[in-house]
Amino acid sequence: MTSLRLPRLAIPVALLVVALSPLAPSTTASGAEAPKRAVVVIEGGGSPHAYTTPWEACDGGRAQFVQALLDAGLPVFTAPGFGNTYASTAGETGCPPQPPTEVQWNTAGYPTQAGQAVLGFLGYLQATYGYSSFDLVGYSYGGLVSRATVAALKQRPPAADMAPAVSYAQAAVDAGVVIPSIVTLNSPHLGGPAYDIAADPARYVGPVAKAWGRQFASSAKSLVEFERTAGAGSVHVLVTSAHAKPDPAGWDAQQVGALDGVALTLIAGDYCGRVCGDNRTPLLLGSKESLRTDGTVPVDSQLTLPCPTTCPAPPGSVSIPAGMVPEATVVRKTFPTVHSTFVSKGLGLSSALSVSRNPAAISYLVGSVVGQWQASGTPLPSRP
Repeated sequence: MTSLRLPRLAIPVALLVVALSPLAPSTTASGAEAPKRAVVVIEGGGSPHAYTTPWEACDGGRAQFVQALLDAGLPVFTAPGFGNTYASTAGETGCPPQPPTEVQWNTAGYPTQAGQAVLGFLGYLQATYGYSSFDLVGYSYGGLVSRATVAALKQRPPAADMAPAVSYAQAAVDAGVVIPSIVTLNSPHLGGPAYDIAADPARYVGPVAKAWGRQFASSAKSLVEFERTAGAGSVHVLVTSAHAKPDPAGWDAQQVGALDGVALTLIAGDYCGRVCGDNRTPLLLGSKESLRTDGTVPVDSQLTLPCPTTCPAPPGSVSIPAGMVPEATVVRKTFPTVHSTFVSKGLGLSSALSVSRNPAAISYLVGSVVGQWQASGTPLPSRP
């Protein structure tokens, strides 16, 4: 099922650590040229995400997987994200100055617009620090946004009636910015039944609980509240019914060919089965094992694969447009993890079972990105 684009490094994170974290690029006054390649992390939807750099972060620090990438010697930036009801630094103190709002993405918005904003963020990094090549790491909804960013790069930024003083998205295109690789972590590429419930509780609570198990219905409660308070357009993009039949005008169809030439790695979590919420076999599967899911995102959605058997309703078998995923080169990897620390806490599990804190998953993530750099002959930053 898995075809490797390049040899993967089975190297523990500890062996990848570089003694010093990357330093801020030298200014033009020093005459030194800034590094040209960096990693940009796009975190999940529905939460604020402060802008962080390789040399500066908020007082609360960085997510564990982000810090691991930095510890491996990679220059890592976090794409700033705001919501309809919160700023990118909400709940944080001591954060670095945030970039202009036009290059911050709305974590409660649609992936197309979010991708355009992240493309602007790449243009901002290029104009500010001289980076021109970016490996994207998308966690949860950030995985869809990373795909949308690549699509935005391959299309000219949309024309507007009134042009901004500076269009960083256009600057990224004009500067020849490239995105050689994407890694996604537990991303709902094909949606999830919990989002169907959030979009239409009266219609989907019963069918989802019957077919998938009660855990999805439980997970949907927080999504319903999030949609009502934050006005989350992304919820409607992530309903499984959006992937149930071919739609020439749908978002999936618009992504056909966008990832051609991009090294794509999909990391999924499948810890839960019988141990999470429901001990019975879902009726429509006819198997002896429960679905491998924690009630947030089905494994096959994370891996962008059709269900191996008839999918439980809703919606039934998904429709994946040919060419949406580069099957000849995509790498798929699964770990026994859950979606987030929110889920692990809710299920009474160790936080180390969250994909963002799981040592094995983090080691594989770091090895994947470092492997891309090594394969292309890109040296890791070192002491001047």
